[in-house]
Amino acid sequence: MKTTLLLFAGLITGLAHAQTFEYLDINQVKARVNSGGDLHWDPVTGNSGYECPKGSGKTWGGAANLWVGGVDNGGQLKVSAQTYRQGGGDFWPGPLNLITATTNSATVSQYNRVWKLNKTDIDDFITNFANGNVQNGSFIPAANLLSWPGNGDIAQNYDSQLAPYMDVNSDGIYDPMAGDYPLIKGDQAIYTIFNDSYLPHGSGGQAIGLEIRLMAYAYGTGTLVANNPFLNYTTFYDYTIINRSSFALYDSYMGLFNDSDIGNYMDDYVGCDAMDAYAYTYNATTSTVTNEPAIGITQIQSPTNTYDLIDNDHDGLTDEPGEQILMSNFMYFNNSFAGVPLAQTDPSNATEYYQYMSSYWKDGTPLTCGGNGYGGSISTNYAYPANTYTTGPCGAAPWSEGTSGSDKKIIMASGPFLFQPGAHEKLEYAYIASFDSITNNPLHNLDSVVNALRNMNSNVVTGIKKQAINNVFTISPNPTNALLNINSGKAINGDVKIEVIDALGKTLISEDYKDFNQSTINVGLLSSGIYFVKISSGDNATTKKFIKE
Repeated sequence: MKTTLLLFAGLITGLAHAQTFEYLDINQVKARVNSGGDLHWDPVTGNSGYECPKGSGKTWGGAANLWVGGVDNGGQLKVSAQTYRQGGGDFWPGPLNLITATTNSATVSQYNRVWKLNKTDIDDFITNFANGNVQNGSFIPAANLLSWPGNGDIAQNYDSQLAPYMDVNSDGIYDPMAGDYPLIKGDQAIYTIFNDSYLPHGSGGQAIGLEIRLMAYAYGTGTLVANNPFLNYTTFYDYTIINRSSFALYDSYMGLFNDSDIGNYMDDYVGCDAMDAYAYTYNATTSTVTNEPAIGITQIQSPTNTYDLIDNDHDGLTDEPGEQILMSNFMYFNNSFAGVPLAQTDPSNATEYYQYMSSYWKDGTPLTCGGNGYGGSISTNYAYPANTYTTGPCGAAPWSEGTSGSDKKIIMASGPFLFQPGAHEKLEYAYIASFDSITNNPLHNLDSVVNALRNMNSNVVTGIKKQAINNVFTISPNPTNALLNINSGKAINGDVKIEVIDALGKTLISEDYKDFNQSTINVGLLSSGIYFVKISSGDNATTKKFIKE
């Protein structure tokens, strides 16, 4: 266990005891998920909560957590981020009031839990409900299925819909006795809801007003895993991040902090693949140590930016509808041991957290090409991209870590973008343990795994045969000066939302439908310019651009 963890474990014991947790453990990974959003560690002891292979007693990591930051209309920096909760936390269990973007101790206590379900729990429920066994009491569903947090308390101004579920009778109320059941990803999932607005922030940042819904999930059985064996060593983390505040957040960044400790954590190396949007940690002695993994984190979903003239998703196009900002920044810093340059150590205030997200050191100087990334003359967004960014500012020579390893922590971030009040942004990561006992080159194996993962349809929802939205729907006339006709091409069943969005990402018109085939929206009051119409249902969405004359 790290000396630094021992030093402050006592300071956080009171908070840590309040947290509940479960483990994803359906495959070869045993990964801890805490109710306040912390991943892969035990806040009481400071010990790792990420074991792989499961049952081996070998752990390969410390804490991981969400970081979010940006600037409000008045130029005030807002940051919600944490590492090991040295000075307290930035996140607490529970949703936020829709009007005030606040919460209270009763709500924090009520939601101080995680909900863990297996696919088999849901399948058994569906079968037994169909046979009448749930209704007559001969079959008792899983406790977490019965207590699933599908609905918030609207009397206290919480969102009426908090967790995804199949609403069999479309009444908007989660009721297993009516046949409703949770919708999860993977063969096993852990769900929790948390916020950044309960107490002052340990990071020193001011609260944004975030409500965060996390579904951590993994695969462990079936044809999908048989055809993609790397899934046995992979866990997924799907975040929905909602801005419940009344203000927009400019120059926003969102990302995942991670402290991967490979074997002797004092000789860890780090790096990234800038084009394929993944980061990794590996051991300096991997070439001589048998069967130590490389730990990789690849980004699957990210915030959108369709007006910055940058190819954010590396597909050769700029500002196409729905363009995602895949990992735009990769930064590292060192544990605050004696002798480590202060500018390259743990952040101690909100400005420093934000600077790391945007590839700046603590002293405000940018990450630079070459060496250890500090003090050079050419700035860059990506530390140690090896040969994946030789067309970037650092030039043709691959840049990998060449100094002695150290106890490093990383932050992979996406930004900048405009985070509007009421907006829902998505982040999703796959966390991969890559072993290679044959050639002892886990980094090479990791690259193969990431490519295989990107070729696999990982967005599988359990318990519902979801009808995907047709990616080609029509809008007419375009340009238009008043009415805009929208036709989906085929009927879409279930809840459907249609939004008209301006070039800054602000939703100007929003309409909800129970089922959808076609609609006409009056855009006559909008100013002349470029807009987008987005049609979404569940996790599926597609977008078209139109011109208002």
